[in-house]
Amino acid sequence: MQTVRVITASEYGPAEVLRVEERPVPKPKRDEVVVEVRAAGINLMDTNVRRGLVPTGIAGPAPRTYALPLALGVDGAGVVGAVGDQSTAKVGDRVAWEHIPGSYAEMLAVPNDRLIPIPDTVTFEAAAGGLMQGMTAQYLSCVAVPVPKDAAVLVHSAGSGVGRMLTQLSAHRGGRVLATVSKGHKAQSALDAGAWQVLVREEIEDLDEAIRVVTDGKGVEIAYDGTGKTLFETSVAALHVGGTFVTYGYAGGHLPPINLWEQPHGVRFVFIRGDAPEESIDQWRQRALQVMHWIEDGTLDVLIDRTYALEDVITAHRDLESQETVGKLLLVP
Repeated sequence: MQTVRVITASEYGPAEVLRVEERPVPKPKRDEVVVEVRAAGINLMDTNVRRGLVPTGIAGPAPRTYALPLALGVDGAGVVGAVGDQSTAKVGDRVAWEHIPGSYAEMLAVPNDRLIPIPDTVTFEAAAGGLMQGMTAQYLSCVAVPVPKDAAVLVHSAGSGVGRMLTQLSAHRGGRVLATVSKGHKAQSALDAGAWQVLVREEIEDLDEAIRVVTDGKGVEIAYDGTGKTLFETSVAALHVGGTFVTYGYAGGHLPPINLWEQPHGVRFVFIRGDAPEESIDQWRQRALQVMHWIEDGTLDVLIDRTYALEDVITAHRDLESQETVGKLLLVP
């Protein structure tokens, strides 16, 4: 029996629970294709899945867990190797996908309607590194809470991940991005992404005051915050009257319950899920094609920090959780 290698975990826990497992070569259902994976994205959400946690909203920890054993990874790019009889894709097509569990693998079955073609000039690495996080950034800055021209916008963790994509698209829309990064070596990445100003959090004693100084006391119109609890108070304090706080992640812990009477006057609070659950498949595809076009024409610069072989997945997760990396990490089977 032919087999392929996949990354699984039979228990929740630290990176060491991950292992390489041999499984039968997948066969496509009628509406699926089997893709030979050339690159798979490594995301913060993968580390949360590994630990058994997923976001449940802005106000509560109450996490739910994924069923064991785990199949890790949710996005990637590769070449179609086999097709179901209802598939419109062809063997040999270069394709990318997102939100498909089990993407840390040599081969993967993907529903036909979740495939996005990769232009000839876009590498597998750029497609795998840019599609999902680019779509999250596009949804946040162009659909859910659009960035107006000339608006001052606060983006945390702007040196890598969704934050770097948000910086690029906010600047592309004409916004002035005040970026924060955790460490000094990430500042240049944020500047390269189009940030107007960059604040290095580990070098600043009073971040709230630093933001007030940079904005001449006027504050910002939008604060995009994927850190959750860690920078919530700073993000809200940075907003001027009528400004919008947008939370889309919980990298620094879940937000505590919010008492609106204790918040600044005139500030709006918005929780956004990056996977846009209200969208139809056609709406999702339209946005995905737009993001892929932006990757192709350079509007979105996909920064790949490091690549790893499947057997090095434990090191990859450790590196991501160290907060030392800049840009996207990829598994290359």
